[in-house]
Amino acid sequence: MSIENNKDNNSSNKNKRWLYTILNLDKRIVYICIFLAIALPFFLNPVVDIKSTKWVKSSYDLVEEAAQKRKPILIGFDYDPATLAELQPMAMAIIRHAFSKNVKVVGINFLLNGTSLAADTLEKVAKEYDKKYGEDYVFFGFLPQISVVLLNFGEDFRKSYKKDYYGKDLNEIPMLKGLQNFDDFHAVFCLSGTGLPSTYIVYGVDRFKFNYIAGVTAVSAADYYPYLQSGQMKGLLGGMKAAAEYEGLLGKISDGMRGMASQSWGHITIIAFIIIGNILFYVKKRYEDEDKEKKL
Repeated sequence: MSIENNKDNNSSNKNKRWLYTILNLDKRIVYICIFLAIALPFFLNPVVDIKSTKWVKSSYDLVEEAAQKRKPILIGFDYDPATLAELQPMAMAIIRHAFSKNVKVVGINFLLNGTSLAADTLEKVAKEYDKKYGEDYVFFGFLPQISVVLLNFGEDFRKSYKKDYYGKDLNEIPMLKGLQNFDDFHAVFCLSGTGLPSTYIVYGVDRFKFNYIAGVTAVSAADYYPYLQSGQMKGLLGGMKAAAEYEGLLGKISDGMRGMASQSWGHITIIAFIIIGNILFYVKKRYEDEDKEKKL
């Protein structure tokens, strides 16, 4: 009996050593695992199964319609580095969609510190699709006084914009021949983490009745649902999830899908550690209870 008891004790001691070894692991190992879970998707091409919502699909369909009707789209790049993570992926997805369907793009901007960011984004995607500035896309650049600019845009955008971002006269740009106001664009996008999407409605949509889509941060998306219900907005892109949905419709994995995969993998890793920690806690408690019984 003593030999069997010794074997049981040895086995129990090994299990305890194994348990306490795990419990005493350096916390930095946990941080490294979470870091890898978050970082790896940006070096891979993960596909996250995200069902497209109605309003993202509506936004996508408007670009498809623009291709069929051979009309350009207008994009307001009204975001800056503070909201870059959420809004840049959707901007790139929309531009890629447009260029893949040979839809011409005009860009404007009402946020000064996002101007060069918008220009770089257009140029980067244009290179992917071998599109030429002045023929396939144009960037007007930054102007203040959004209300005045939008009102002028409803009549003739040349009242506000005399030259483009690069200083070229608009009348010398081939793509702009025949373009004058909102009526010449099939859809208008405003991508912003500020209140500017509402300003487009007040000074643009309500007066000139064009197809309007807003791309906003996830935290502010709920503020714009009344505009969808009223018909003032035809689509809504909310946060990185919407960008991933758009990429899914487009069949082009990019930062939106990678960002959602990063969030998912990070959450799964944290949940796994929580589950493991709880299991180890109850195992430890059981051993402690057994030790108390033996002492009694």
